[in-house]
Amino acid sequence: MNPSKKIILALYILIAVCIGLATIIERYHGTAFVGRHIYGAWWFSALWAVLTVASFAYIMQQRMYKRLAVFLLHISLVVILAGALTTHLFAKRGTVRLRTGIAEINYIDTENHVERFPFSLTLKEFRIVNYPGTNAPLDYQSVIESGHEEMLVSMNHIGYIDGYRLFQQSYDTDGEGVTLGVSHDPWGIAITYLGYLLLLLGIIATLLSRKTQMRALYRKAVTILLLLVSMTVNAQDKLPVIDKDIAHRMGTIQVLYNNRICPLNTVATDFAIKMTGSASWHGYSANEIFFSWMIYYSPWEKELLLNNKRKGADERNAVAEMFYNGQFTKIFPYRIGDNVNWYSPGAQSLPREIPVKEQFFIKQSMDFLTESIVTGQRERAFEIIAKIKLFQREMTGNLLPSESSTQAELFYNSLRSQKWPVFLALTLSLLLCVAMLTSIGEKRLKRVSLSFMALLTVYITLQLALRWWIGGHVPLSNGPETMLFMAWVLLLLTLFLRKSFPIITAFGPLMSSFCLLVAMLGGNSSPISPLMPVLQSPLLSVHVMTVMCAYALFALQMLIGIRAMFLIKKKKGNNQCPDTEVERATALSQLLLYPAVFLLAIGIFLGAVWANVSWGNYWSWDPKETWALITLMVYAVPFHRVSIPMFARPLCYHCYMVCAFLSVIITYFGVNYLLGGMHSYA
Repeated sequence: MNPSKKIILALYILIAVCIGLATIIERYHGTAFVGRHIYGAWWFSALWAVLTVASFAYIMQQRMYKRLAVFLLHISLVVILAGALTTHLFAKRGTVRLRTGIAEINYIDTENHVERFPFSLTLKEFRIVNYPGTNAPLDYQSVIESGHEEMLVSMNHIGYIDGYRLFQQSYDTDGEGVTLGVSHDPWGIAITYLGYLLLLLGIIATLLSRKTQMRALYRKAVTILLLLVSMTVNAQDKLPVIDKDIAHRMGTIQVLYNNRICPLNTVATDFAIKMTGSASWHGYSANEIFFSWMIYYSPWEKELLLNNKRKGADERNAVAEMFYNGQFTKIFPYRIGDNVNWYSPGAQSLPREIPVKEQFFIKQSMDFLTESIVTGQRERAFEIIAKIKLFQREMTGNLLPSESSTQAELFYNSLRSQKWPVFLALTLSLLLCVAMLTSIGEKRLKRVSLSFMALLTVYITLQLALRWWIGGHVPLSNGPETMLFMAWVLLLLTLFLRKSFPIITAFGPLMSSFCLLVAMLGGNSSPISPLMPVLQSPLLSVHVMTVMCAYALFALQMLIGIRAMFLIKKKKGNNQCPDTEVERATALSQLLLYPAVFLLAIGIFLGAVWANVSWGNYWSWDPKETWALITLMVYAVPFHRVSIPMFARPLCYHCYMVCAFLSVIITYFGVNYLLGGMHSYA
């Protein structure tokens, strides 16, 4: 290996190790500590600076400018690092506190020094915009006056003036003051964005160029991973339970839950899952469990809290307490001015503005409904349910979800409560995997696999579409949703490549089914809810989509690596495995490496742009983004297989690709559950 490249590789590895260790240190000593002693330290900046200079020198030494695609990829990284260094050295950051009607010309920087604006700022108005029909904040908006001009500063909408950017941070409890973040970094951002553009052009040039290795990898194929899951069945018990039809109609009543208006069936489904581990229990539906507990609380409490010794008792006790406190049954809305407040049945401390007649209905209607159910008066129960719905409509107008939206959510709740499709998909995908390895060329098997994948794709697409419709945003805001999306991407990728690489059908559906299982298990604690204001940028969806597509491709490469290692071992043992199978496995893995790394790179810089327009900082060394960078660095190494001898040997290459997937696991799961940070919600 070239001595210059050895130095670059050593620096590269050292930096990756340093930032990886920094995320662990942050877990125990806090963000401020690593910011001061690692990310903000002179030696850390020096490492990046030396790497940048050494890389630029190597680029010129190797005359990479003669190969446009390769040159753009490498020079873009140099430009991005130069932009980051410029930001670190010259950017100004701080906060400014404004009170209504009072002009302010100073701000406090990160070192607690007073800095002066070349202009004055005055808060003209601050307002909180709520989600329709709720008291949950949708947006925080500050109207700022500077000279004779006004600007709006809100979530995902930064104010710009004379090179300074202002973004919303917090507000005073009296609503008459705000604290805004301040950022002044015209050169660092411009240079970094130029680097992003060059990187994008380099990616496009690489994918289209005939001089790169992409063209040589289009004819190959490969393979497998095994997974097995078991199911459990509950026994039957007898408990007092309300009429199924009444329970169903009660499930269609709207309720304020997780800061959005949804049918009570959604609450019932989440409640049943928390209390029993499933949306149905002993043959009882979620509606029957929830509303039977509401009316016959003593035997149900005894059965599910006292007699049930399964794990999670503390959580179930907490859920039951929330149930008794009325947090799950805010079904009575009342509009006072521009605000709509929601109250639970029997609420005693109601505002005086509510007339006596409406107060009586809120306090007593559920008692009348309970009486009707207990005494078997079905028609009277139906009539009271209809009156509750009419009351909701009169109090909220068109703020309630439409009938079609309600029915869609009821259907989705029914769909997500069924576990058997996931276990069936796992079983069939495992059988398909084994069959494909023993009967690769059989046409009937190909037709069966195509039908299975088509049905599974429809099933996952339906879940994604329903979550999108119900939640009102692209379903990529939490872990289960991103795993569901990954399952969908893996299936589409398998369907797209199945003709060129038939064996991909052996492990594509299997990996997709595994992702579906993880989404199902995690979905129990991730109900649909409105997005935080800062997550409502359209850049979020594109950012998450590209990153998850990259992770899906890395997962396939990991499976390919395991299969290739098995083939190599088999060849050494009995010499029955032809070299062509290993060559195809290696070629397919290398083929997938290009789009995988490029998608991750695009996803990272899209996330940086999103952060920059949301809170004025395109990189903050949060553990999630740090490990995404480490993953990118890990997977970029095999691109240099010509100059790194170990990657010329298939066994070494595939061992590396299998081990490299550990960085993906840490990025996706390890950060969420161990390291924390701003991104730990997804």
